Parts: sequence; structure tokens; C-alpha cells
Amino acid sequence: MTEEVIPRATVDPLYWERLLQMHPTDVCNRSDALYNPSWQGFVLPVYQQRYLTLPREKKIFKIAWNDQPVEEEIPFFLSLMILVYLIEAKDIQPSHTWVSEKDLTGGSTFFRGPHRLDVTELENRYGRDPDSFLKAGRELGGSEILYGDRGFSLEVFPKVPLAYLLWKGDEEFPPRISILFDSTIQAHLPLDIIWCMVAETTRRLGVGHSE
Repeated sequence: MTEEVIPRATVDPLYWERLLQMHPTDVCNRSDALYNPSWQGFVLPVYQQRYLTLPREKKIFKIAWNDQPVEEEIPFFLSLMILVYLIEAKDIQPSHTWVSEKDLTGGSTFFRGPHRLDVTELENRYGRDPDSFLKAGRELGGSEILYGDRGFSLEVFPKVPLAYLLWKGDEEFPPRISILFDSTIQAHLPLDIIWCMVAETTRRLGVGHSE
């Protein structure tokens, strides 16, 4: 009996086509990416690392310390996030006002059931160890903020900051982690991509180091 092979998720080709049709100057002005003419691609900071997106080749590469692209498997959510951000980002700067998912337009109904912002793994791992929680955030490029027992904000994309807050558990109450967004986030990303971004960020925090 042969083992069933589950196909790897791939990004809808329409995203690549949309990005390819856009003028590089417009994309860069909106997203704060840089265009590299020799590569014919966009260099975008993500989690304080750099990624090269090549619309013609339909590929995304991580850029190494020597400024050369590295061919490695890019997680599906990360590929989707990068493409949608390059396509949808607006010429709007962060407001530095934090809001919850319930404050986003449509958020209170969207982020439920299968789309709830699942931080159970982080609560189990860091709920009684707030210092390690903050350390994991810093390793992903985050900076401490004075919310909860420990909190940090990190820049996923140049115009998309995200915050994680921890209230540590005790004998009476279980630990709790909340996620906050800049009030401008929906100018750059739709709700489903915000969900993907949280899932990818939570995954990276769960493994305890940036990738």
C-alpha cells in the first residue's frame, strides 16, 4: 500500500499576474519595498529579514547576509502574505494606535471558529515563563512594550506592526495571550491574510527563534 502524497499548497497564479502588471515604482512607494533592476524583483523586509520576490519567475527567495538570494522552501503563508502586501499596501503610515481583532471591520465575525487567532501553543509554552516569551519576541525582531505582564511589538512588514501581550497564569487564572494590530492594518491586508500573518508569526514564536 503506497502512502498518499499530500500536494504542497501553492499561491494562486492570479496574485503573481497582478503583481507583474504593476509598475515597480508604484509598488515600492506603497509598500516601502526596494526594486532591484538586475534581478527584476522586489526586496522587502519581513521579520527583520529580507526577501526577494520575482514576479516573472513566480519565486520568492530569502536574501542571505552576503546579499545573495538563497533557494529554500518558503512557507505557504509567508509567500501569500508577501505577495498580497506588495499588491495591496497603501501609502499610509502606521497610526501607532493598537486595536484588537474585534475592532477591525468584520473582525468580530471573521475571527471565530476555524479562523480564531489560536495562541494555545504559546500560552502552554510561555504562560508561566514571561521572560522566555519576551525573549522569543525579541529574537523575531520585537521590542518590549508595557502591556500585560510582558508584551512586545514587532514589524512584520514595513507598514504592518503586530503586538503580542501575555498575562501569566497563577493558581486562580490560566495564562492568556492577546494579539493587537495597528488601526491601519486593513489598509494593507484583508482579514484572511491578517489571519495567515498571525498564524505564521505564532508559528515562529512557538519554535523559539526567527527563521
